[in-house]
Amino acid sequence: MFLIVGLGNPGPRYAHTKHNVGFWVLDLLGFSFRLQDRAWVAEAEFGSGTGSPLRGLLVKPATFYNASGEAVAPLARLHGVPPERILVVHDELDLPPGRLRFKAGGSAAGNYGVASIAQHLGSPEFHRLRIGIGKPPSPEEGADWVLSGFPLELRPLMERVVRVAAEAARTWAAEGLEVCQKRYNGLRVV
Repeated sequence: MFLIVGLGNPGPRYAHTKHNVGFWVLDLLGFSFRLQDRAWVAEAEFGSGTGSPLRGLLVKPATFYNASGEAVAPLARLHGVPPERILVVHDELDLPPGRLRFKAGGSAAGNYGVASIAQHLGSPEFHRLRIGIGKPPSPEEGADWVLSGFPLELRPLMERVVRVAAEAARTWAAEGLEVCQKRYNGLRVV
């Protein structure tokens, strides 16, 4: 069993913002979501090299981004999913658009959604798929940056990035973190 969690903010106001790229990835995986407590959840089944399918859940927290742990931790406990079988897909200021990076555990690096999940799980040892959105013009503009959309010239690139990230999430479920780090961490989507 695994959880793939996409971070974002609920509602149409935020649907096309940089902060919602995690939701975009889960939507692309093509499953029907239903409301379960504080999250939108879909059952997922991916093929594996062994022939038996891998089963898990896709999770879009119905909380706001910075409170994502309130939705993720109860689902992980209910389904008995340990932190190392949780992948959190989120936007990353420290990566330029067109870059992806897998990471296991560690600091939240200023990402309040990741920090909330670590706090509520009681562990930072879940896996992350970080999607580059680039830095704002100044640190003071960080909140406005993540809550704005991508400029027109970057939208085609981000559509390609989201497709690659969805493929990467499936690979993570089937083949694990190390394979994904080797395959995707050096990749530059163009």
